[in-house]
Amino acid sequence: MIDYKEEENLNNLFFDVGMEQLQNGNLYFGDKISNTIYEVDFFGNIIHSWPLIEHTFHHNVVEKPNGNFLITTNRPESQHLNGTSTKEDYVIEIDRSTGAIVKEWDFKQLMDENRTVLGPWLDETPIDWIHINAVVYSEVDNTIIISGRHQGIAKIDYQDNVKWILAPHNSWGKNRMNQDCAQFLVAAVNNENVPYDDEVQQGFENAIDFEWPWYQHAPELMPNGNLLVFDNGSERNFSSSNSKYSRAVEYNINEEQKTVQQVWHYGKERGSEAFADVLSDVDYLPKTGNILFAPGMRVLHNGEYRGGRVIEVDYTSQEVYFEAHIGSPGLTFHRVERLSFY
Repeated sequence: MIDYKEEENLNNLFFDVGMEQLQNGNLYFGDKISNTIYEVDFFGNIIHSWPLIEHTFHHNVVEKPNGNFLITTNRPESQHLNGTSTKEDYVIEIDRSTGAIVKEWDFKQLMDENRTVLGPWLDETPIDWIHINAVVYSEVDNTIIISGRHQGIAKIDYQDNVKWILAPHNSWGKNRMNQDCAQFLVAAVNNENVPYDDEVQQGFENAIDFEWPWYQHAPELMPNGNLLVFDNGSERNFSSSNSKYSRAVEYNINEEQKTVQQVWHYGKERGSEAFADVLSDVDYLPKTGNILFAPGMRVLHNGEYRGGRVIEVDYTSQEVYFEAHIGSPGLTFHRVERLSFY
């Protein structure tokens, strides 16, 4: 176990954002207390660190194939159009060698900062209007995919073009470039490529074989190009009174046709025992083809809502290969990884 209680810079490490493994085999993570990205070995020794200057860290850092880091950040001077400060609405890329910022995305320029159908209200300070909780890099077309808990999932290129938005169609307006964000929305279709009715597109109803992601986390590109997501299910269909379930869900997005098809899911049948309203993770395991489904906060176990679950399921049969409930009081997690020491 890596323990930083006695380490000067990391003794208040915010652990629930989790660690990932670098291409070189070491571990890496971001710490929002020291506002620094760290590389450590499996003994916990700090190998490298990258302090952030103009931005502050939250939630997620990922390594690109070229070694650079994509990081979800705040910018202290960021303001909503109404003059109130905002948070968690930037992504930056930093150079692995120098720590310098080589690209910055301001999502107030790219998406509708006034859309509040999934919260929060615009009188909060700061306004958490998008709440970016993850970023993914696509090497296929040099783009990023972000998860914004309060808005949806979006794909953006390095020229600040919005390629698509995966979200219920309800109440989208313009971004700061005066673009109507509704033009970027993908339409939900069935396996015959037929669009569902408007109530499904808007997000007020579910189809038998399609549901939008709600308050989602942990998007991941699968080897087949599809998008795997942890659908938390909070405020599903814009209602807090609906059934409580979370899902691992796979979507096939046709970028040219601007459509999305749901092709696989797991978790709905587990109900409250695998429901986590926030946090959580899902991963595709390439060695086996299994799915690691990990609801990370306040899951139901023996009549109590505490801790999280780690569930590995067979992709084809949905047979559970492994399951553990981690129920320490106060325990939460954003990331669960299957790692090898070798």
